[in-house]
Amino acid sequence: QAYNCLIHFYKRFNQHKMIHVKIFHRQGFHVSPCHIPFCDESDRIEEVKRVFGEALATADVDDTSELINRINTNKSSLVDKSCMIVTVSFSTFLVVSGKHGIIILEGLVQKLDTLKKTAAFALAKMDVDEEEVLPKPLRRSVREMKDFLKRR
Repeated sequence: QAYNCLIHFYKRFNQHKMIHVKIFHRQGFHVSPCHIPFCDESDRIEEVKRVFGEALATADVDDTSELINRINTNKSSLVDKSCMIVTVSFSTFLVVSGKHGIIILEGLVQKLDTLKKTAAFALAKMDVDEEEVLPKPLRRSVREMKDFLKRR
């Protein structure tokens, strides 16, 4: 019975590769009313967030040149083609110039490409106490997923 459930879960998992992306706006906020006439900085920030999220979801996060290519091939006129990508630990930062200074976005990506990661993510969302219930090999993964979900 448990084996059949596991096989069913694995088949469903293989059909839908899941990627969870979180984008945090760290610097470059726009204050209204703006002293620059026809300033579109708020729209630009939202468009940069959207483009960065799409690039993180589709590109390999470890390859910064691929991320830059995904951002530069975007058709949006609001996204500047000169940007910088920085990776620090699990975070990927995008730095672009704005009309009121630089805009810094932080992106976190959690690719659920294995059954262990998917199970750990589901258990973390259910807020399972990993110390009491789970076997040792799964505890660390659940703890990492909980940290990902709590990150703001």
